[in-house]
Amino acid sequence: MQGYPINFGAAPGNRRLMENPLYIKYSNSTYQNINAADVKTDLKATLATAETAEIVFYLSSLLRTLALIA
Repeated sequence: MQGYPINFGAAPGNRRLMENPLYIKYSNSTYQNINAADVKTDLKATLATAETAEIVFYLSSLLRTLALIA
């Protein structure tokens, strides 16, 4: 994983992230088809561990982007 405190970026081939069911769920959708409430529900259900940091950062990035285009 790479990035800055607020910006998310993943290294190409990062299988742990790319194979995460939540990443797959949202990465196959356009922003106009992603519901922020669904992202928040998924984020709330994610364990707060070091192992889930990448998906938490990804979901948080989705929420920030959805807020920008709302």
